[in-house]
Amino acid sequence: MDGLTKQYNKIHYLTYGCKVNQFDTDKIKSIVPNNFEESPDLDTSNICIINTCTVTDVTDNQIFKDLKKIKKDFPKIKTLVTGCLAQTNPESLKASSDVDFIVDNANKYLIPKVLNNLEAYENEVVSDIFALNEFDDFDESIKENRSRAFLKIQDGCNYRCSFCIIPFARGRSRSMNNDSLLDKISYLHDCGFNEVVLTGIHLSSYGLDKNQNLLELLQKIEKYSPIKNIRLSSIDPADTSLEMIDFISESKKICPSFHISMQSGNDEVLREMRRRYKISSFTKLTNYIRKLIPDACIGTDVIVGFPGETGDLFLETYNYIENSELNYLHVFPYSDRKGTRASIKKDKIDNYEKKNRSKKLRILADKLKEEFQSKYIGKTLLGIKEKNNKVRTRNYIDVNISDSKIEQGSIVKVKINKILNKKVLGSIVPHQE
Repeated sequence: MDGLTKQYNKIHYLTYGCKVNQFDTDKIKSIVPNNFEESPDLDTSNICIINTCTVTDVTDNQIFKDLKKIKKDFPKIKTLVTGCLAQTNPESLKASSDVDFIVDNANKYLIPKVLNNLEAYENEVVSDIFALNEFDDFDESIKENRSRAFLKIQDGCNYRCSFCIIPFARGRSRSMNNDSLLDKISYLHDCGFNEVVLTGIHLSSYGLDKNQNLLELLQKIEKYSPIKNIRLSSIDPADTSLEMIDFISESKKICPSFHISMQSGNDEVLREMRRRYKISSFTKLTNYIRKLIPDACIGTDVIVGFPGETGDLFLETYNYIENSELNYLHVFPYSDRKGTRASIKKDKIDNYEKKNRSKKLRILADKLKEEFQSKYIGKTLLGIKEKNNKVRTRNYIDVNISDSKIEQGSIVKVKINKILNKKVLGSIVPHQE
């Protein structure tokens, strides 16, 4: 341990972006040496580790803004920036006086070495993310006060959607070995978790680098794992077979909730996005899910204002969603990412129009969500007890309950009573009833 490290040993963590990033932050915490302690806020810390996202320009700008504020309010704090922004744009970070250390995605495992020898690292630890061919399989970390465990089983992406920078931030697709994964799920079960969420940058690519696939993994979990609930974070319609839906419909463990990234309801826009499916195949998949699993919650991502998306093309997407099997939406206004094919297209949509379209879709999203939730008024569903007196059902309905002493993470029965001001209200049903 160097002299500088002795002065800087209280760490506050900031995480931006997706569930995979949150999982990576937990991993970093698990490998940081014991001579460092986690601080709950910036006031009591002297190092801030910032795990960044770079999915949009808005996110990038917010991170730089937050870094500036940290250094202004706490000038003695050392900032260590890691994550996707550190991988794709280390030059801008290095040029910033608000950044002390940079460790990219390819080198996150070196963070303990950097912390233990701050004087030896002038500024950055950056290398080629595409040189990584194996999944980073750290020791499992347990986050206290969580209702479910998140397990990253895949990283990277081999595809090149025209709007997406993430392959350059995460590298090629890499997967955790089946046997190792089953061991980790068993360990999480032994730690008291009843639900594990399988996450990845492109989860549907799981196992393809090891002559395995996601369906085979789910079949093994169903047969061999003691865990009660398994939830999939997000899947790609191009890689989700009807055979997988057949299996999930019969499964006792896989939760009936599906997040399937659509992005647009128009084939012309999908082609320009370089998505690997047509809207007809997305429809076939979602209709099949609804037929086999009537209670399934089906959600999606939608990008509005993609270059070349005329008003008529947007209306086609809107009408498609309105008449689809979708139950919720994550709506994103298109944002240029330097280095992507879409960023050099000329037919851009102005920000006002993107905001207007986003607003329309979010209003529709609220309607779809409430229609889905309303079907369960008066019904009793199984779910996991959350903190703050909530229950998340297996089919992804968040139910607000009255004060309950039931332990967080427990499997409970909850009766849905009503919906008030966009909140689902319910009550715990004793198991003996």
